[in-house]
Amino acid sequence: MRRRRFLGRVGVAGAIGTAGCGSRGDGGPGDPSEAPTPRRFRIGDDGFEVAVGDGPFTELGVRGVNLGMAKPGRFPGEAAITRAEYDRWLAAMGELHVNVVRVYTVHPPAFYRALAAYNRSHAEPIYVLHGNWIGEETLREAGDATSVSAAFDRSFRQVIDAVHGATTVAPEPGYASGTYDADVSDYALGYVVGIEWPPAVVRETNRVGQPDGSEGQYLTAPDAPPFERWLAARLDAGVAYEIDEYGAQRPAAFTNWVTTDPLSHPSEPFVDEDAVSVDPDAVAATDAYDAGTFAAYHVYPYYPPLLNETPEYVDYVDHRGEPNSYAGYLNDLVGATDHPLLVAEFGVPSSRGIAQKDVHGRDQGRHTEAEQGEILAAMYEDVREADTAGGVVFSWHDEWFKRTWNLAPFSDPNRRPFWSNVQTPEQRFGLLSFDPADAVPLDGSPDAWEDAAVATPESDPTRIGDGGDDARELTAVRVTSDAAYLSVRLEFADLGAGVDWSETNYLLALGLTDRGARVLPYDTAATAPADFVVRLGGPDASRVTVDPRYDAFAYEYGAAAGLDLDRYRDPDPGVFAPLRMVINRGYTVPETGERVPFESVETGRLRYGNGNPDSPAYDSLADVHASPSTDAIEVRLPWLLLNVADPSRRRRLGDFWNEGLDAYETFEAIEVAAASYVPADAEGTATALDAPTNLTHAVPGVADGELRSLSFAPPTWDRPAYAERLKESGRAVGEVFERYTGRE
Repeated sequence: MRRRRFLGRVGVAGAIGTAGCGSRGDGGPGDPSEAPTPRRFRIGDDGFEVAVGDGPFTELGVRGVNLGMAKPGRFPGEAAITRAEYDRWLAAMGELHVNVVRVYTVHPPAFYRALAAYNRSHAEPIYVLHGNWIGEETLREAGDATSVSAAFDRSFRQVIDAVHGATTVAPEPGYASGTYDADVSDYALGYVVGIEWPPAVVRETNRVGQPDGSEGQYLTAPDAPPFERWLAARLDAGVAYEIDEYGAQRPAAFTNWVTTDPLSHPSEPFVDEDAVSVDPDAVAATDAYDAGTFAAYHVYPYYPPLLNETPEYVDYVDHRGEPNSYAGYLNDLVGATDHPLLVAEFGVPSSRGIAQKDVHGRDQGRHTEAEQGEILAAMYEDVREADTAGGVVFSWHDEWFKRTWNLAPFSDPNRRPFWSNVQTPEQRFGLLSFDPADAVPLDGSPDAWEDAAVATPESDPTRIGDGGDDARELTAVRVTSDAAYLSVRLEFADLGAGVDWSETNYLLALGLTDRGARVLPYDTAATAPADFVVRLGGPDASRVTVDPRYDAFAYEYGAAAGLDLDRYRDPDPGVFAPLRMVINRGYTVPETGERVPFESVETGRLRYGNGNPDSPAYDSLADVHASPSTDAIEVRLPWLLLNVADPSRRRRLGDFWNEGLDAYETFEAIEVAAASYVPADAEGTATALDAPTNLTHAVPGVADGELRSLSFAPPTWDRPAYAERLKESGRAVGEVFERYTGRE
């Protein structure tokens, strides 16, 4: 591994110290005796170094978390996080041995006041790595990045002023504002500016750029392409401003990601993912800039596809003796830069849905919270074993406003923060969960269902006399909902020691569209106003299916998936389709010519488990809980699984075949009917009965072969009610951070 030896020239007094008292804005100017001892920051040969007062520089291995500005019910641009929330979150971070919090843009003044207060009261501080934000769309519209230089420099100066507690920012839609009077410069480890650079912007900047080099006073890029020269000039302007205004300097770098790394990736199938490079080594510190620069990369294990397709990565053996493409890529990346390298983002989400797969199982989604924690801990070990400057987990908390490429068309973009879309991976990267306050625990306990809508049977069940009649006799159906799920509880005469699934299956018929009764599947000889049918056939045979006409996957991705779309537009009676989620549109590996086909997963398959976070048996991905002790089976279904585009306003996808996916329609209620039957085979086909239908019991009932329904009107809301909860993954990250404490 190569390192920049020019950084070794910096001595004990090499970096200029910060000058703030660290206490303004949190109770007045403060007693000077309460001011922290000034700290100095620099980049050494292997990473960040910090000196307290006149003491020596010591290494600081980054154990970080990324902190965004959104919370439930709010877009990030509303800057709505409160001082109490910042105080609480910083305290929780400290308990997890976090030593760095990274922010992408200027937060409300409350963040800096909370950080100053935390660090005054704790011997081990939490440092901040600060960024400035420039929107991706702004860059794409500009084309040439140099056209946004003035705005970029202005935002960087604003970050520096906020860090020093020396500015007032006027209100502007989409940005934090207020009086910034808390000086946290003694805890500002450095700056990481910008975003993941769109390749098209890099190419255009290089195309129109001038050939002369960038000769800044503090950072220079004399032989670099125009885009790196532009970055060097932006960093130089910010560093110069902080030195001139505050007599301080600290390390500064720019954001980078795998897509624009300086490596060559011949196995990458998508041209844009390896079309252009942004090389941190093109930017160097001058003798006047003692603090130094570094490389900062966002590195996830599942994207771009090169991480799955490059043999050297796939076959790489990590420090555990196991194949590990993520560790292989990190090894390659660290060896390609002279700068110390910070992994400024890494993570996997604990979402129910999945967007992409990793060859070694570190997928983008479909992990329990416990699995998320195991993977995050292993990835942090990979980061540290690769001899980096440390890593920053993405992210501290779940972010409800986020979208994911494969599911974005199915929800209302203007209402995403108002509900919890557990299907969407981008919303579930956090260590901190926001649980809907009124959610049922999915553990069989009846108390949480007392306020649910309820239906009881209108007639007696059909008895078979095979010993399973009590398990088929429904005594009640209860329905409730929250910001994440529609939940249904089936209650029975007696489940005994447990359901014998070879003798008894159950159906739920769910209707949202008012399109009338449809023939139900599984040869039940019954109809219902059903857009979706849930079959409960045991842990390996339970799924949600959809009326093909209402299958949004087929509409959006059916052609690529090779579906016969005519059979979806005009389906046969009694046919219901599996609910699928695309995870790969298909591609060809350039080096080998191998074709990787279109791929989807059946997201309608249901998982059995205990959904109560307080239970030792907690399974965060549980959809169904069977509770023989309370003679009940509970089901929770994510709103997006039911084509609900915005539950906070009871809006669903409309007739997309004729009007498109954004033609949302309001629904007044969801029709819910439940039934039991005797399965004739493993596929769930109903055993024929000498009766009007092949159902053994139904709630509310059956009339002329049609299931009657309970009409459930889900409540609407303006601000979602929720409770914070540290995930199991948070505890796992805290444990691995503790193991690396002091191992610099």
